[in-house]
Amino acid sequence: METSKENEKAKERMRLLRKRFPIFYREYEKEYRHANRDKMRAIEKRMRDKVRMKVLEHYGGIPPKCACCGETHFEFLSIDHINGNGTKERRQYGSKLAYSLIRRGYPEGYQILCHNCNQAKGYYGKCPHQK
Repeated sequence: METSKENEKAKERMRLLRKRFPIFYREYEKEYRHANRDKMRAIEKRMRDKVRMKVLEHYGGIPPKCACCGETHFEFLSIDHINGNGTKERRQYGSKLAYSLIRRGYPEGYQILCHNCNQAKGYYGKCPHQK
């Protein structure tokens, strides 16, 4: 319990510092990120993975799986544009698809495929599992 209270107090001090001295805080944050590069990369990766998992679970169920072959390994799954309009969408919304889908309220037109099925769909028009 004490640790939680201490953490809250520290967070509040940082909020006040950021508000009162924005230029100083920017420099402090830049130096901290540079000094703790590995730690920051690990935190950012956890955040990206968490967002990606949220999207995979929305479109692919819990646990997420490939709509074609049933693959369930997180690392092998990808978000597929059902109508194949990915390039157009990247121009419109940017390259961070998972964040864009959450921001737009999980629109229709997406499915979860493993990378193999997604590549086959892109190259051949359909996956070899769909005969």
